[in-house]
Amino acid sequence: MSLNRRQFLAAGLGAAGTLATGVGLGAHVLPVLAREDLIPGQAPDMTLAPAAWTTTADHVSFVALGDNGSGGRQAMAVAEQMARTYRNRPYGNVVLLGDICYYGKFDDRYQDVFVRPMSPLLDADVTFDLAIGNHDDALRHSETGYEEIEAEVTLLDTPGRYYSQTYGPADVFLLDSSIPGLFGPDSEQLEWLDDTLASATSQWRIVAMHHPPYSSGRHGSTPRAEEVLVPILQRHKVDLVLAGHDHHYERTVPLDGITYVVSGGGCKTTKVGRSDFTEVAKRILEFLHVEIDGDRLTGTCIQPQGQIADRFELRAREGR
Repeated sequence: MSLNRRQFLAAGLGAAGTLATGVGLGAHVLPVLAREDLIPGQAPDMTLAPAAWTTTADHVSFVALGDNGSGGRQAMAVAEQMARTYRNRPYGNVVLLGDICYYGKFDDRYQDVFVRPMSPLLDADVTFDLAIGNHDDALRHSETGYEEIEAEVTLLDTPGRYYSQTYGPADVFLLDSSIPGLFGPDSEQLEWLDDTLASATSQWRIVAMHHPPYSSGRHGSTPRAEEVLVPILQRHKVDLVLAGHDHHYERTVPLDGITYVVSGGGCKTTKVGRSDFTEVAKRILEFLHVEIDGDRLTGTCIQPQGQIADRFELRAREGR
């Protein structure tokens, strides 16, 4: 029996009934259920102390999470470890790096892909920011895509498609990297980023987006990013760029003083190789915990069972 990917996914969304129809179909469906994270999982069930973090002009702690929108077993495992990490090292913000909803509209799947996995953090008053990704608006802006973006902005209560926030000593710039949002001709967003970075006053500058400027994964480095975006980041001496899209973890060597991280292992994984710019690359489920103390930033890549896959340290730039 041969099933195409669409049939696999349709079968996965009704996993319990599908597997009950017979061993033959189950044998075909089970591998893709695991790969696409369509096997149901238990939502985190723990109570966290509300607002347990400390944010000052010199200190902040936050988490970055990419491509977590399945609502399946693996997404729940990552979310549970995020809650456990909060218990030990409290943080007040989560930066979502796009692809927050697979297999349907965010309006319809809001409870499954966001509220259930994130309920301990939501109950602890953690705030969520979003860098819009391609599964969130079908890559290209369209009527349907704008409806999906509007639903996410409304339900997550974020300021808009792209915006900036201040987390303690860091200015964080959240981009819409879909087409033509960032890389199209005459991008108003690029002009906004250039101007907003120029007026930034915090010690740290962090950019969050869905499509990575540099990646050794299945999609690879984003076309035109090096041409139109990277020069702006370099000119304004950005410290750290966070992205998702490829379902792995990767950290670059510093490129003109900027460290680029792909943190797209929120619920699924895909193959990753190595490039000239790669410092660390792993095919794993994960999220990134970031802590800033004064002129020192520490990033820790954490897997669902609490394993530390990577830890790195940056120092703030001088003489911007």
